[in-house]
Amino acid sequence: MPLLPQPSPPALIAPAPARYAEAETALLEALDWGWEQPAAPKLKGPAALDYHWLQAAASFDPDHGLPTSPYAGGAAAREAQALRSLLRSPLEQVPGRLKALTLRQGGTSLALWRWGQRRVREGAFPPPLRRAWEDCLLAARPGLLRGNALRHALCWALAEQDEARLAAIRVRAGQDAAETIQGFQRLFGLLGGPSPDLRLWSLPELSYRDAPLDQLGASRIWIYPAAEADPLPALPAGTTWIIPSPSGSQDERDASLTGATLTEGQALADRLRAAGRSAHFAPSRRAFEQLGLVWFPILIELDSRGNLQAIRMGDAGPRQP
Repeated sequence: MPLLPQPSPPALIAPAPARYAEAETALLEALDWGWEQPAAPKLKGPAALDYHWLQAAASFDPDHGLPTSPYAGGAAAREAQALRSLLRSPLEQVPGRLKALTLRQGGTSLALWRWGQRRVREGAFPPPLRRAWEDCLLAARPGLLRGNALRHALCWALAEQDEARLAAIRVRAGQDAAETIQGFQRLFGLLGGPSPDLRLWSLPELSYRDAPLDQLGASRIWIYPAAEADPLPALPAGTTWIIPSPSGSQDERDASLTGATLTEGQALADRLRAAGRSAHFAPSRRAFEQLGLVWFPILIELDSRGNLQAIRMGDAGPRQP
């Protein structure tokens, strides 16, 4: 999940697209943000089959069954069958099948992404297989799925503190990914060093303080939106919770909450006070972006001296604190 607030879906349903590329983008964006799938496109011939394959990939359960291929023959049918064979293969056969797999169809890439993402979360992929799966998708189309694979690979390289992997990803991703990779390079540079300072508001008191993370009274820092944490998460001993603002509109230098962030802070204060809980409120998105902390969830671990020991972010971040 990105640090930026989720955009709202359009208030009105857009006309059904008449081109496959537009329909593909609309479906992938809806899937990425958790929106309802868009209206079926007005497509004919091979484009209609390609879209049916994309829909099958978007709706199949990676733990139960396989996406149904709409193709009767040809290269697309062979690609879909190769993907289906890969998804039901024993793990020891997956690396070889990944190397042989073509990813010309968006549905093939989407099915491979969703299947592998689930397996990584379950802990079923050893690191070499996870990297091979990521590398396969880094060369895939469409661009949105290639971006997802890039984020996944970078988050795991950071979690494993693997600078060689970071360098390999930089080569594979090319110049278009330079800005994204620079953000992760900043985070690699923080590892082993002192905790960065953040301007935070305590909850439920709503009083602010400028403090490095090691002065928050915990060795584990959990950064996650409150809107995604319902009910409030149980925090293990030695863990504190930083709640980023949904709007993130506050200037990182401001000493008082105003406008949207004041409303957000007050609502959070009421919620935590009623639950007898405490946390910290971070109203500035810019402060996180400057550090490179741009994907949720984020778990930061400090060593005994208060230095940054580990950062697990985004796809490599634990689902619970």
